[in-house]
Amino acid sequence: MIILVGSTRAAKVDGVRAALEAVADRDARFREAVVEAVDVADVAPVMPMTEAAIVEGARARATAVMNRHTRTGPDTILAIGLEGGVDPVGAGGDHYALKTWAAITDGSRWSYGAGGAVLLPRAVARAVVGGRELGDVVDALAGTPIRGTRGAWGLLTLDLIGRRDAFKLAVVAALAPFYNPALYASDL
Repeated sequence: MIILVGSTRAAKVDGVRAALEAVADRDARFREAVVEAVDVADVAPVMPMTEAAIVEGARARATAVMNRHTRTGPDTILAIGLEGGVDPVGAGGDHYALKTWAAITDGSRWSYGAGGAVLLPRAVARAVVGGRELGDVVDALAGTPIRGTRGAWGLLTLDLIGRRDAFKLAVVAALAPFYNPALYASDL
């Protein structure tokens, strides 16, 4: 099995590896999966500002990585796109949550999974909605570059949940139809 990840960022790739390790306990096909990180930054959206845009960004990454794959053979190929962004919470428009989504395809089937949500402090939300990059905002708040490591998730949760954790959860959820196919194919 070959797992193509539409990113070279360590937190995303490590999140996928952690998800595969967890899933391998339920489906041995994932135990020996080969993970290939592919840079598809050219299709990555600028900070998605709605849940729909986050999901579409993940789908665009998975599509791009699958389209760029040239290897042929009997291996099962799964393309994974991961995307994070912010989404308004409630009708008031003054609360925003950081969300993470995964989109996975084998070339014919699609699946999606979310990695949770954490409320942004109002000052952070205002800065991001005003056009600042979330990574720049969290780096400034932390006083050191953390966007590629702890990220906003780590900063906001005092490292109880990190970027890698959010991506792991999204991938485990999105992989469910692939490691639990009988349930997803059943008729009630």
